[in-house]
This record gives sequence, structure tokens and C-alpha cells, in this order.
Amino acid sequence: MNYENMSIRILDILNLPLIHRCPELCLIIDRASLKELQEIFPVLINSIFGLPGGSVGWGLRTTQQQINQQEFEILYNFFIPLGPMFRMLYRLLSDPIKFEVPIGFLPMKMQQMLESGRYSGFYSDIITIDPFRRQIVSLSLNAFDFFFIHFVTHGTLPLHKMYPSAAQLNSEKARTVYFYLAADYLCTFLPSKPDSIIQPQNIGTIKLPTVTPAPNIQPIKRPKYLLLSAISNHSTPTQSNTSRHIDSPRANIWRSETVLYLFVDAWLRSDFDEHRDLPSNEFIRLVRVLVKQLHSFSNSADYDNTSLQVLRQSAQPLMNAKMYGFLKSLMSRWPLDSSFADVLELWLSFIQPWRYVFNRDLNLIAEMPIPPKFDTFISENLPAYTQIFVKLVPRFERVDLSSYKNVFMLFRVLKVFGQSNLSDILRRHESCLGLNLSNSNYVEAPALQSNSFNNKSGGSPNRSGGNEWRPYSRSENLDESYTPLFTGDFMQKLEEFTRKILVVKHVAKNNLREVEEEYEKKHRGFIGFLKSILTFEEDTVLTQILNDRKKIPEILDFCGQSMNGIFNVQVPEPSMSAEFMESDEFDSARRSSESFNQSDKNTTEFSDHNFSITPSFMKNNIKTIKFGGDPALLPIRDSEVTFLVRFLHQLSCKLNLMFPQEINEYWHRRDLVGRLTRQLLLPPMTSQTFDKSTGLSILKKQDLPPRICLRPLASYKTITLVTISLFLSYLLWGAPSYGLFLLILFAFMTVLIKALVSDVQISE
Repeated sequence: MNYENMSIRILDILNLPLIHRCPELCLIIDRASLKELQEIFPVLINSIFGLPGGSVGWGLRTTQQQINQQEFEILYNFFIPLGPMFRMLYRLLSDPIKFEVPIGFLPMKMQQMLESGRYSGFYSDIITIDPFRRQIVSLSLNAFDFFFIHFVTHGTLPLHKMYPSAAQLNSEKARTVYFYLAADYLCTFLPSKPDSIIQPQNIGTIKLPTVTPAPNIQPIKRPKYLLLSAISNHSTPTQSNTSRHIDSPRANIWRSETVLYLFVDAWLRSDFDEHRDLPSNEFIRLVRVLVKQLHSFSNSADYDNTSLQVLRQSAQPLMNAKMYGFLKSLMSRWPLDSSFADVLELWLSFIQPWRYVFNRDLNLIAEMPIPPKFDTFISENLPAYTQIFVKLVPRFERVDLSSYKNVFMLFRVLKVFGQSNLSDILRRHESCLGLNLSNSNYVEAPALQSNSFNNKSGGSPNRSGGNEWRPYSRSENLDESYTPLFTGDFMQKLEEFTRKILVVKHVAKNNLREVEEEYEKKHRGFIGFLKSILTFEEDTVLTQILNDRKKIPEILDFCGQSMNGIFNVQVPEPSMSAEFMESDEFDSARRSSESFNQSDKNTTEFSDHNFSITPSFMKNNIKTIKFGGDPALLPIRDSEVTFLVRFLHQLSCKLNLMFPQEINEYWHRRDLVGRLTRQLLLPPMTSQTFDKSTGLSILKKQDLPPRICLRPLASYKTITLVTISLFLSYLLWGAPSYGLFLLILFAFMTVLIKALVSDVQISE
């Protein structure tokens, strides 16, 4: 097949639906020649990732298993590490062809890193320099690197802001194909298990070891790589270079090196200042997967005897150099809602590397003291512990701590800081830091070298990631206004915050008593029992609220004790006296709680065209939101049996297709039969839904006729009523069918009464 026919063929395949597209591409990948694959590869990459334009592409970041299970399985199986896409990548590696990526395509911080010359040796043999302008114009990559640079960059695009179809990325439970693939790639190419062998082994590689060492940080800002000697490094390799390449350790681990550097530099160099959009929750969860895997990958270095050992030793320092700025920008801007828990868990995963060790037992890790080998990590990343905590306390003071989700986030933070000997280690390092700051404007810190293969001595770098220590100004890594965590004015803020926790604990107990009284009043007597059966869904919600309220005082009590234990904050427990209940402090905490849990008519203040939105205003609006589509297509609720809902929906659709005219005639009858029909069937309506399949939000209307809907029979309430009627009739008359007959008769009489009193007018 010639190139022209192949180009036409691949364009036709890419226009097919996803279900047919991937099988056809599998045939092309297995049967096409190497030259043909080289022609179609860039076209395929642009289609997958929606280039140019940064669209959703094939939907890697919008396809979820719970919603589109078939499409999810097709995409996942196509892109897994040993799937068809990687078979194509490995076939392309057998030829030394390069694919160019313009530097403007990279994330902004990554561009700045390359243009400043402060890049590691990993980039020294893939950059392309214009000899006339003496500027980096592109990256020259093999097929493997070319795919991954597009994959990691695709994850940084704010698709949830650009396209409504990707709005579900902000959901707390969103798990897309992209999420699972990124986790698989990290676990495959950065394995946690020592002595792991990355499959497949026998693949062609054209990566060369770095011949001359390239320092990670240049002493001056003017790039050194503009010298002609640096440009000559990117010429065709000589025979001697090729022979050295065969025995180089890098030849066996270059895929891991690619994944490490591209993921870290593309994701952790992201800038989230006030002029940029915040990332999606899924991106935060992906960065957490990256952090956990890098901890696990690095902590296995002491047990690894393969060529991966050196890369393991440099992985954690490479991440550490970027994480504090990344976390600091997120903590300052992220909204104070339930989604903040994702940012919090990311931070807690980063500051606990001892949880991600080989053959770990999490139950024992929580009880054992922190191993001494992690003392260096804590020392080098001290601001990530102390300054992030300092910024968190004012944020927690502004949230309602009588809410379960909010207080659980505080519980997670204090549980981490209260484990074993962490607070003692932080206190010791902060005291040493304070001594250094008082004596000099310079403190000692490691000069991180990102590329461990550029070691002049040829040996393995130390655990800090570099071979030597250098003095650096505290303004480079530490903020000028460093706030000590265990001394100074911040201790007074901690005392005030601890006092608020103890006061809110009593408010939570007060709220718990109110919910318990409401619950007992609703379930009191035989009538209350019947109400609980007939209102099963509402009762489930009330029970869940009661269970959450019971946990809140216990969690707040733990938080108060943890504050005392970690920071030696001695705040007396307020008594539940009448004077305390009438005090301004208790009243302020109670009103703060009520402002989050009750609706207020005056929550919105309009001034010209601006208005403020409060939590109570949003809750009031949520109550008025109605579903504009077919009620039979609502998502399956917790109060319904999943398989029954699907079965009864298919049965209803079948009946509606078999008897459309008869159903319509019965609906429009004006006699008693017509009234009964209008009580039993769903009424005609105009369904309004938004079609987001094209990346745009288009309102579509559809007129629906009267129709059968058997979905109410799938609720637990209906099943409970049927079960009770069968059981009672068996006890009373020895025949369960009598109870079922009486239940049907009772339901019919109820519908009949409603039909007799209903309006005769038929909705047009």
C-alpha cells in the first residue's frame, strides 16, 4: 500500500465511531510497514489528543467507566502498556527517526526551564537549537518520548473550563480513562518492587548516554548551550558513541527516565497563580498518584541491584525541588469546599514518604516511629511541613467545623502531625533553622542534581540527589516571612484555634441532640413506623445525617487533644453551664454553624450587577432545581435496586413500542378509564437535555407522549411493602397470596380515589 492510499485510509478510520476505529487501527498497526507507520504516527497522535486546538480528542479525559463502560474498555485496552498503541511505538523504535515537537507546545514553565538553560542532562540530547538565532526551537524525540510528551501535556489542559462535556472532571468520584492509564504508566515504568524488569525487554533503542556532563543549574543566566560545542552534541552519533551505548546502563532504563522527567516537569512545574485557571480535581488526584509512586520508586533504591538503582536515587530529589511551590499555590487559591480534600490528601501523601516503602504494613507504620533515614527528607522539605500548616490554620478557622466533611479534613491533618515522633523531628529541625537564620542570611541545603547519569565521578549520588552542598540565600527557597510553627506569635493563633475547636464541639453536641429528637419523634409509635416505611428514601437521608452528627463531637474531641499533644497548647475544656451556653463565644459558633445549615432570605446582597453567593443561598437554589429530561432516565438512586431499574426500564420501553396508539387513546379518554390511565402513566412532556458530545452544550428538545413507567416498582420501599404484606398474610391466614392481593387492592383503591377527585381536563 503506497503512502497516499495509507493516508486516505487512516483518515477514513479516524472518522469512524470509536467502537470500529480501534479494531481497524489494530489491523493497520500489525500489518503496515515501518515506513507507513512513520507516516501515520503524527496524524494518529494529533487525533488522539485533539491537536491542534487542545480539544477532548478521543475522550481520554472525559470517558468514565460508570457512564460509558464499552468506550472505556476499548480505549483502555488500546493504550495499556502492552496494548496496540505501545506495539506501534516499539516498532517505530527500530528505526532512528525523530519527531519534532515545537517548544511552544510545552507548558509555559517547561519552556522557561529550557530557554534559561537550567535543564538536566535528560534534555541535552533531545533539544534542537537554531544555529542562527541560537535558541531552542523544538525537541527531537523518538516515538516513545513523542507519545508521552503529548500524553502528559494533555493532562494539564483545563478541559473542564474549555468544554462543558468535561465538567464532570471536578466530580469527587470522577475516574476517567486518562486517570487509569496514567496510573498504569507510572506503576509500569517506575516500578515499586526492587529488581523489576520492564517489559518488553528486547526493544530497539536509539537513546545515547550523555557523553559530557551537563550541570543542572548554570552559574549565570546566559545559556551555555549556545556554544558550537554544545550544538555538535546533537549531530549524528559516531561509531564509538554507538559502541558505548550498548553497554550503558541508560540503554536499559531510558523509558523509566523519560516517564520520570516528563511527568515531573510537565505536571509539577504547573503555575496556578491568580491569573490562571485552577486544575480539575482529577488532575490533583493524578499528581497524588505520581507523588506516591515516586516515593515508592525512590524508597526501593536500597534494595535494587539493577541499573534502575541510580535513577531511583534521583527521583525523590527531582520531585522535592518543585513540590513546595506547587502545593503553596494550590493551598492559597483552592476553594473551601469538599473538593479541598483532594489537595489536602496530595499534601499529606507528599510529607509521608515512610508510608510508601517496600513490603510495608500500614497498620504497623502508623504505630512505629519514623525511621531515621527519612530525617534528611524532612529537613530538606521543612517548609512543606511547617509553612503549609501555617497557611491552613486560618483557612480552617473560616469553615464550619460542625460539618462532617470539614471536620474530617482537620482530623486527617492532625492525625498525620500527631503520629509517632514527627512533631519532635519538626521541632528539632525548626530550632536548627532558627539558629541558622539568626546567625546568617545563608543556610546549608543540597544542590539537587536532576540527572544522576551526569555524575563526573561515575559513582552513585547521595540520597539528597547531589554530590555536594552549597550555600544559598534563604530567599531562594524560604519565604522572607518564614513563620515558626512551634514558637512565636503563631502559638497564640493555635491557642485561639484550639479554643474554637472545643467550643464547636459543644455546638455539635447540641446539633446532635436536635437531630436525635427529630429522629425519635418521627419513629415514635406505630404511625411513625408506618411513616418510615412509606418514606423510605427520606428516612435514609435522615439516618445518614444522624450517623454523621454522632461522629463530629468525637472527631472534634480528638482534634482538641491532638492540638494539645502536638503543640503543647493548654486550653481548658469549657463546661456546658448555662452561662457558657449564653456566652458570646458559644453564640458566635452556633450562628456560624447555622449560617451553613439553614436558608436565609437575606443571603444575597445585590449591588448594581454584582452579588455575593453564600452556602445558604446555594442550598436554597438547589431546592428549586428540577430535572428537565425524562423522569424515567434519572440516575439510579441509592433507594433503588439497580438490576430491577434496568429490567423494568427495558420492559417499559418494550410496552411503549408495542402499544403506542392504545396508550395514547386511553390517555385522552374523558371517562373513568381515562382518569385512571392519567394516574398510572407518565404525562406527555417536552424533554429538555443538553447534548455535549461535540464539545459544545446544545439544548435539545423532544416531545414525549404518554408512556408506561414501571420504575417505582424497583424501589426498596415497594419491595419492603410487598415483603411485609406477604409475611403478615402468611402469619394470619397461612397464604402469602392474600397479602399481595390486599396490597394490590389497597393500591387500586388509592388510585381510584385520586382519579375520582382529579380534574377532568386533559392536558393538551
